[in-house]
Amino acid sequence: MISRVNSIITIPLFFFGTHCSIIFLLFPRALLRTTNHGHWEPALLNMIIELFLLVLLLKGLSKAGNLDYADLLLPLGRWMSSFLLIPLTLYLLLIGIMGIRGFAELMQIVFVLRSPLYSLLILLCLITYVGSSVGPRGILRASTFLSLLYLPALLFALLGCSINNSKWDNIFPIINTSFDFMHHGMYLVSLFSICPFLLLGMLPPVTKVRMKPILLTMVPLTILYMVIVYIPILVYGINAASLMNYPLATSIDTVNITWTIFDRISIFYAAALLAFVMLTASFVLWSSALLVKKMVPIWKESYIRPILCLFIFIIAFLIPNWNSYMSIASKDVWFRLFIYILIPLAVYFRGGFIQRKERK
Repeated sequence: MISRVNSIITIPLFFFGTHCSIIFLLFPRALLRTTNHGHWEPALLNMIIELFLLVLLLKGLSKAGNLDYADLLLPLGRWMSSFLLIPLTLYLLLIGIMGIRGFAELMQIVFVLRSPLYSLLILLCLITYVGSSVGPRGILRASTFLSLLYLPALLFALLGCSINNSKWDNIFPIINTSFDFMHHGMYLVSLFSICPFLLLGMLPPVTKVRMKPILLTMVPLTILYMVIVYIPILVYGINAASLMNYPLATSIDTVNITWTIFDRISIFYAAALLAFVMLTASFVLWSSALLVKKMVPIWKESYIRPILCLFIFIIAFLIPNWNSYMSIASKDVWFRLFIYILIPLAVYFRGGFIQRKERK
């Protein structure tokens, strides 16, 4: 019964929440710069790409049983497993680094303008470390609670912005028949937003991951992807919105609703985003530590996690500003595509091999 509840409610909410931690900072800026109109087309293409990779990954996991990435790939031998698992571990850490560093930037804008970067990063990394210490089941339970608590606040912030400051004629023209975004390098940067599907590969030993609830979650996610791209367009127009570093946060900050507990509606947005960023960062820290532990069994996990957390802090601190942050997101495109393509394919074929072996 508990496993079924996890599959139907907890895992989809976790999947949705991890996407929220990624898309609200980087995705609108990247996608707004890919084309001048018809932004729903690249947003929809992103989701189609994720859907294909997700189905490939989940089919492989279902064939393999209750095995995670390490359990699946380590039997391939030291060299092949290292070729697959080391880049995957580094990419999971990169998700944590980009999430924590990006939110620290947002905190300086919304909450604490004068606070030094290192103090914010220390706070966020400590929360991440404590969160990772509760283990995957604790993180999944927290994802359910945080989703029920903060998703309404996040939707309220988006709805308040859409209703109050939108100029609906900015949405036109709706259709882009040239598909010029496919020739723009920034479109590949926007694919960073689909990375949470990789996190599902660490869950089979913890709980069963059912395909149908995850696929149903893709429907509201697709709508959300389009909404957060179009809000800056509706508020400022594409010419102004595409020049902003934080188009969505800036759009939400224009709303003035006097009857709320906070003077600025962006506080709702930032508080909800904090919860989801910490959820994702905690899970990727736990996942990367587990992968390292399984690759090098003699190392103690109690040492691995703090070392990786320190690594996240140092790399995040070495990113001086938002331009450098975006530069990293642009330069890691090919590494990201390598992970997106190779890991689902490896899991799919490895899962099929295990299934055929068990039938014999």
